[in-house]
Amino acid sequence: MRDEIAGTAPVTSRRAVVLGLLGLPFIAAACTSSPTEETDAQDAVFPIEVRHHFGVTTIADRPVRIATFGVAAADVCLLLGIAPLGMPGSNSTPWYNLGRVAEEAMTPVLYPDELDLALAAIEDLEPDLIFTLGADITRDEYSRLSDIAPVVHGPGEGKPSWRETVDQVARTIGRSGRGTELIRDTEQRIRESTSDYPDLPGTTFLAVEAFTAAGADLGVYDGASGPVGILEEFGISAAPLPAGLEEAEELVDDVFGRVGQVRLPRTRAEGLRADVLVLVAERRRAQELADELAGDLDPAVQVVPAPKDEMGAAMIMASPLSIDWLARNFVPVLAEAAFDARQ
Repeated sequence: MRDEIAGTAPVTSRRAVVLGLLGLPFIAAACTSSPTEETDAQDAVFPIEVRHHFGVTTIADRPVRIATFGVAAADVCLLLGIAPLGMPGSNSTPWYNLGRVAEEAMTPVLYPDELDLALAAIEDLEPDLIFTLGADITRDEYSRLSDIAPVVHGPGEGKPSWRETVDQVARTIGRSGRGTELIRDTEQRIRESTSDYPDLPGTTFLAVEAFTAAGADLGVYDGASGPVGILEEFGISAAPLPAGLEEAEELVDDVFGRVGQVRLPRTRAEGLRADVLVLVAERRRAQELADELAGDLDPAVQVVPAPKDEMGAAMIMASPLSIDWLARNFVPVLAEAAFDARQ
C-alpha cells in the first residue's frame, strides 16, 4: 500500500497529470508538496490525545493501518496520505475510487455498513486506528471497536461537518497542517465552482427524498442536515420548511443512519415552496419520481433529481472529495434550475 499521497514531486508529476485528466485539479494541487509537510513532521509528536464524543483516545504512534466505519473519514485519509485498509461498502463511491486509482493506492477491504456484520472483517485487518466519524454507534459499540484498536469518533453527537471531519482526522494522524490546507483548498474550490453562476445567490431551495413505494411519505432534510449545509455553501438559500415539521418524526436512513431528515406526509407535498427542490431518489426512478412530485407542486418550482447513490450520497457524506464531485457535476445543474426559476 502506498502510504504517502502528498509526496515531493512537482505539479507536473504523473500523479498531478492523472488527477487532472480525471477532472480533479484541486486535489492535484492538494497532493503536491508544501512547507506544511515539514511542519506536520515537526509538530506531530506522539503519543497524542484526541477528544471526541465518547471521551479521549490516546494515539501512541503515528497510525499507518487505518480502518473506517461511518462516512467521509476514508476520503480524508486518502487525501492526507494514508489510504484506509478497510471501509464500509457505502464509502466505495465514484469520487473515492477515482482518487484511489489516481494515487495507485490499494483497493480497501469493503465490509457491511452494519457494525455487527463488519466487526470480524475490521478485526482481521489488525488496524492501529479506527475512525467512526459520522457513524450512529452506541457507547457499547464504541467499546467493542475499542477492543480491536484505538477509536476516534466525531467531536459531537451526530454527523460532523466536512470541516470538522478534516480537522479531526488530520489531528489524529499528525497532519494538522495539511488538514488546514485541505480545508482552505476546498473552500476555494467551492468559490470557483459558483463564480460563473450569478443566479445562484438569492435562489431558495428545499432538499427532499422521495421513496419508491407507491404513495410513500417524503423525507425532508432539515436545516442542520448535511445536504442543506452543503447546498448553502454553493450559494443558494434554504427555504422555510412546511409548518409543523419541527415536531415531525425523524427518519433513519438504511445506510447512513440519522441524516437530519423528517417525515412529511405525501398529502402535504403542496406545502413544499422554494425556487428549487432538490429531490434525492433511487437512480433508476429519480426522474419518474421527480415528475410525479412536480405535479403536486407550484408549477414555478424547479425539481432537480439527485440520484441517491451519487449526488445524494455526496451531499450526505460531505467530504472534500464529494464536494469536488458536486462542484463539477451538480452545481451546473443547480445553476440552470436557478436561472429557470427566475424566468
